[in-house]
Amino acid sequence: MTRFFTKVSALATLAIGLLSTAEAVGSEPSMAPRLFPYTDYSTVNYTGSLCSNYINYEVWVPPNVTIAMIEGGLVQAGLSADVISQIPPSCSVPFIEYVCSASFPRVVAKGPGEADVLFACKSICQTMVTNCGSILQLAGKSGLIPNCDGAIQSTLQTVHPNGILFQPDNRCNVVQPLGASNSTSPATGFQCPPPFIPVKPGMAPSSSCNADCCVPCPAQYHLYREGALDKGFRMTNIMRAVSMVFSFILMVSYFCLPDKRSHPSALILFFSICVFLFSVVVIFPLIDTNAMQCVDEYTPSTQQNNLKCAIQGAILIFASVSTCAWCSALIVNLHLHTVWNSAWLAKKYWLLHTICWGFATTITAVALGTGQVRWEFATLCLISQEKSSTIFFYPMAAMIFPAFLVHIATFFHIARISAQASADSETMSRSTLSASAAAVISHRRHVMMAIRIQWRAALMAICAMLCVTFYWLFYFLQLSKIKPTDLAPHVLSFATCLGQGKGHDACADELTPYLPPYGLMIAAEFLVSAIGTMIFIVFFKMALVREWSDWFSSIGYLCSGKRRQKQEQDQFFVI
Repeated sequence: MTRFFTKVSALATLAIGLLSTAEAVGSEPSMAPRLFPYTDYSTVNYTGSLCSNYINYEVWVPPNVTIAMIEGGLVQAGLSADVISQIPPSCSVPFIEYVCSASFPRVVAKGPGEADVLFACKSICQTMVTNCGSILQLAGKSGLIPNCDGAIQSTLQTVHPNGILFQPDNRCNVVQPLGASNSTSPATGFQCPPPFIPVKPGMAPSSSCNADCCVPCPAQYHLYREGALDKGFRMTNIMRAVSMVFSFILMVSYFCLPDKRSHPSALILFFSICVFLFSVVVIFPLIDTNAMQCVDEYTPSTQQNNLKCAIQGAILIFASVSTCAWCSALIVNLHLHTVWNSAWLAKKYWLLHTICWGFATTITAVALGTGQVRWEFATLCLISQEKSSTIFFYPMAAMIFPAFLVHIATFFHIARISAQASADSETMSRSTLSASAAAVISHRRHVMMAIRIQWRAALMAICAMLCVTFYWLFYFLQLSKIKPTDLAPHVLSFATCLGQGKGHDACADELTPYLPPYGLMIAAEFLVSAIGTMIFIVFFKMALVREWSDWFSSIGYLCSGKRRQKQEQDQFFVI
C-alpha cells in the first residue's frame, strides 16, 4: 500500500464519523434550519486551524464541547495538513468543504433566545462524491461514500433518532475557500498505486483514468497478470517473423524458378507475395514495440499522431484483404479446373489483378481516409473496433464465405467422383464402352489428376480461411470487451483491489471475466501469424530444392564461361 492509500483511508473515516464526539439536543428528525434554545447549545467563534481558510462564522457546538475537541478528534482520525497534501487536486477542495460544513454547523441568530443552525448542503455532498468517490474506491473504502439522499451520518449520533438530512442549497451551511491559498494546486505528496500513473497536468479526461490515476499505455498489458501479454505477444511476433522468412523463400522461389510464373503457379506467386506483406509488418514492433502502440505513456497510437502506425496499418490492411482475394482466386480456379475442366482464369489475369489488387487498395484507402487506423490490440495497428466490421471484416467476408461455399461444392464433387470410381470397374477395354461411359471415366481420371496436382492449393486455402475466420470471430465476439468506455468500471474495481493490497496478479484474476480470455487471444494472434509458415509447409517440396539446385548450377555454368566455349565449339558443326 502506498502512503496515499494509508492517508486516504483515514480521510474516508471522517466522511461518516464527523462530530461523533459531540452531543446535541432534540429528538425528532429535522430539516434544517432548526431552532435551538440558547440553553441547549453554545455559539463560538472558530479558533481552529484545519478549516481556518473556510470558516468565518459562529459555530454551533453542543454543551461541554469545544472547537479544539472537535478538531482534535478530526486530527486524531487522520485529518491533518500532511494528509490534505496527499489528496489529488480534483478532490482536495470538495472534500475539505464537505468536512468543514459537516463538522462545524453555522449558527445564524434569529432573535433573543433562538437561532437557526445550518447543516451540510446536499450539493456539497454530491460534489464530494463526484470528485472523491473514485478515490474512496481506490482506497478500498467504497462503503464509506455518503448517501447524499439520506441523513448526514454524523447527525445520526447527535440528533436522535434519525438525524438530519442533507439540506437544500437555499438553507444550508455553505463553506468556500476564503483566499487564493486554497486553490487546487497539484498535491505534491499524491501517489498512484502501481501500475497506475498520475494524470498529466492539462491532460483531457480519459476513460483509462480514475481519481487522477491512469492506466499507462498500452493499457491491456497492465490488466492481465504481470508480463503475461508481453510474453504472449512476443511469441506471436516471433512466429510472424518466422512466417515472414518462409513466405519470402516461397515468394522468391515462385518468382525466380522456371515455369513458376505461369498459370496456375502464378496464383500461388501472388498469394505468397500477399502473405509476405502480411508478415513483414512484424518488423515495426520488433524494432520498438511500444513505439507502435503508444506515442507517450498515456496516449495510444493512431494514424493522426503516429506516422509509423499509419504506414504499418496500411500495409497490414492491404495485405490482409489481398491475401483473402488471391486465396479466393485459388479456390475458384481449383473449382473451374476440377469440376468444369476449364482454364478460363488463365486468360483473365487482367481481371484477377483488377479485382484482387483493386479491392485491397479500395479498402485501405477507405480506412485511411476515414482516419480509423489505430492501435487497440496486440502489437500492430489496425482498424478501430468501432469500424472494423463495416470497413474491414464484412468486405472480406463477402469474398471468404462465397469462396468457402465454392470450396465445399468442389469437394462434394470430388467425393462423388471418387465414390463412383471405386464402385465401377475400369478394367474393361475402352473400346467396349459406350461414348458416354468413356466420357465419365475420362472425367473421373481428370478429377483425380486435378486432386493430385492441386491438393496443396486446396489444403492451403482451407488453412488460410480457417485462420482468418477464427481471428474474425475472436475480434467480433471477444475484443469488444476491451473497449475503454465499457472497461472503465472494471478498471476502477481493479484499482480498488490494488488499493486493498491484494497484489497485481490476484487483482488481475478478479478482472479476468471482463477481459478477452488470455489463451484465446494469443491463439487468435498466433494462428494469423503462422499463415506464412503454413503455406511454406504445404507448398515447399523437394522438387523446389532440385529446381533451385539446377538454377544455381546454370548460373554457375553461365558465370564460368563454359557456355561461351561450348557455343564456339558448336560453330564448327553449323553449316
